[in-house]
Amino acid sequence: MSPAPPVPVIFNPSARSAQAESRIDELKALSDRIVLHPTSQAGDARDIAASLAAAGAPIIVAAGGDGTVNEVVNGIASAGPSCPSALGLLPSGTMNVFAMDLGLPSDQMDECWAVIERGTSRSIDLWRANDSYFVQLAGAGLDASIIASTTWESKKKLGPLSYLLSGLRTLQQPAPLLTIRAPGRDPITGTVALIGNGRSYGGPFRLFPDASFDDGKLDVVVMKYHGIAEFLKLSLSVMSGQFATDGSVLTFQTPELTISAEGHVPFEADGELSGSVPVHIRHAGFPLRVLV
Repeated sequence: MSPAPPVPVIFNPSARSAQAESRIDELKALSDRIVLHPTSQAGDARDIAASLAAAGAPIIVAAGGDGTVNEVVNGIASAGPSCPSALGLLPSGTMNVFAMDLGLPSDQMDECWAVIERGTSRSIDLWRANDSYFVQLAGAGLDASIIASTTWESKKKLGPLSYLLSGLRTLQQPAPLLTIRAPGRDPITGTVALIGNGRSYGGPFRLFPDASFDDGKLDVVVMKYHGIAEFLKLSLSVMSGQFATDGSVLTFQTPELTISAEGHVPFEADGELSGSVPVHIRHAGFPLRVLV
């Protein structure tokens, strides 16, 4: 019997973190099949995954948070519909929303590695926003502006609290006016547009309760707010699943949409800054296989 093939694991060693060496040791201890591919700058994980996918790697593992996962997904997707690579996950970042929605435990490396070794996969919808891909969520307006203004140092020091502090600063700026267009609907205006492939947003919040990874549709939440007080009131209601009925929050499902605005408005995909609007979001035309 031939030996089991090596498994490439792409990870950010967080060179500025005192825990970097212990994290490397933890990954190596999982299996002697693991071949580590550390990154040193933004875009490395995408490039490494693209190279591995083009070479026909059967499994490509992302070890990190949603940002690392998004880069690896984009690398795999660049190989097109004939790519044989399945995505494996070792969630260990600031945010692990995608892995959580798939039922994988964060920071439980042994359990997640067992999932990878078992080799059971499911096909999930892969979405394209202009020229990049995402699997969990996307957004334009406030949430993308928060991501744009949250520094790496702040995330490492404060974790998810860093986003809250950036949000309070961003809310002091004028809100953009977005226009959202979807098939079969009149144009919709709002100040925030959130798009879900999975059910969760920002951690445990089930912002998209009807979403499914394999229904060919995106769940969209459009909010209109004026000022900090109104936004906080809307956010509390949305995060608790009690959507406002006064027209300030609109939800719908669609297979495709475009978002535009006057001026520069950031856009995020899977919690990572991904350019700015206008953006056209549609199905990639082929699924992504994920080990679950």
